Amino acid sequence: MAERPKSSKAAPKGRQQHYLVQFSYTSAAWEDLLKNRDKRDRVKAVENLVSRLGGCIGKVTFSCEETSMPREKFGSFGDYDVVVLIAFPNDQAAASFAMAISAGKGIKSFRTTRVLPWHEMMSAMETAAASRADYIPPGQGK
Repeated sequence: MAERPKSSKAAPKGRQQHYLVQFSYTSAAWEDLLKNRDKRDRVKAVENLVSRLGGCIGKVTFSCEETSMPREKFGSFGDYDVVVLIAFPNDQAAASFAMAISAGKGIKSFRTTRVLPWHEMMSAMETAAASRADYIPPGQGK
């Protein structure tokens, strides 16, 4: 059996991939969260796991707000209850996180979307602009 990496509060610095994580709680999980105030800080509940996998939870601030307090996690309306940005060193670490969280039976749906920082999107646009002549769409000739 593989040895588990030691947990630390700060993830190692280095190249990270970014993920938008969305999930919904089961009705039993909501019941537990409503009854037990001390279980409601779910960022605290997962930060050791995220760190053990070499990642960190992103913090978002809004400069237009009166107090620009960093927020790690957001409740949401619609298909998912929670939205959070997490950085991991690779897709395997992100998949491990998804599996570990989903296996806990408190989550009914879980979605991970790889997202790119805008500077990487701009670079991708440059590459696409330079190479798009190499692609001929279906029904467009040759």
